[in-house]
Amino acid sequence: MAAPNPLLTGLLASAATGVVYRSVRTVAQTGRIVPLSEPPESPVEPPRVTVVVPARNEAAVLDGCLRGVLDQTHGAAGSSLLRAVVVDDGSTDGTGEIARAHAAADPRLTVERVDAPPAGWGGKVHAMHVGTESAAPPEPGEWLMFLDADTVPAPELVSRLVATAESADADLVSTPGGPPAGHSATWPLLMPSGLQLIGENADPNGRGRKAFAIGHCILVRRSHYEKVGGWQALADRRNEDIAIATLVRDSGGTTRTVDGLDHLTTSGMDPFQQGWSSFRKSFVAGTGGSAPVLAALGVGQVVASLAAPAAAIAGIRGGRRGLALLGAAGWLAQGAAHARTGRFMRAGRGVAALAPVSGALFGGLLLDGALRARRGVTSWKGRRTSI
Repeated sequence: MAAPNPLLTGLLASAATGVVYRSVRTVAQTGRIVPLSEPPESPVEPPRVTVVVPARNEAAVLDGCLRGVLDQTHGAAGSSLLRAVVVDDGSTDGTGEIARAHAAADPRLTVERVDAPPAGWGGKVHAMHVGTESAAPPEPGEWLMFLDADTVPAPELVSRLVATAESADADLVSTPGGPPAGHSATWPLLMPSGLQLIGENADPNGRGRKAFAIGHCILVRRSHYEKVGGWQALADRRNEDIAIATLVRDSGGTTRTVDGLDHLTTSGMDPFQQGWSSFRKSFVAGTGGSAPVLAALGVGQVVASLAAPAAAIAGIRGGRRGLALLGAAGWLAQGAAHARTGRFMRAGRGVAALAPVSGALFGGLLLDGALRARRGVTSWKGRRTSI
């Protein structure tokens, strides 16, 4: 048996210890995500909610989204309580036609068309800005909801989000969408690691360096939206969800990430290639398109993901019981964190034991982002964007 290398043993032990800490932090952080509240039974009329749906080449999914929006129980008591605006963002498929057909059948819905964002604007941010500006004048207590076109909201989503925000005294709440039936491997393989990495940079209670938010669905008080300058203040941002949550937090507001996954589904992460591209886009945007940062994150993610099993195997083969136990503890902790985030995202826990492989795979995604960032140009939904 070869003599143990003290340096390698120390590095593996340190890395495995870091994995345990990281995993415990992820489990605790996921546990702080706020569950949805029941809509209150009150004679007081609820506030108006204006839903803005930016849509670029979403003909395959937009009908389901708009049916869900217009079937909300929040607007059932009076047509003035719910308004919706679809912004056809330069679509080249039937997105605009589908939106206009819904608008013709329901006066609560209007449609705006933009061909391209002005210089200095991101496409989605500009579309949401146009939708908000075209909506009716603000009302006291009004909320704005920004909803991705590839989501399908359940009938009580709006009323539950408003109730949750008001019970938490929050100025902005957001929820990810859950997986559709027959979802791809994006959910068990990429989603846990993606949430862990985002959560290490942004807190679901808004207390970290940045405030956590998910762009699938964001509900914000219109008064606070206007206070921070709206989307115009974030015109060139590509990670607009975390950016607006952080801006609201930094201007004295309260933000919360909430668990609305039983009331919202998204097809935007399927098939697997689409989920890979979506996460890659988010992390390229979040790092400002820095290829060195993405490369460092990618290598670090691969090393951190494989360190615990490597320590366990090295300890067993080298007869170092302490190292083997520490590596096993790290591996178990990784599995627990993977299972916890997978359960939150309704992705299942069946591959929790493969958490190291899943984490390393996400490291590969970050390295892919580094390569694309190095070229200086990326694309999303058929629109090329410079980094």
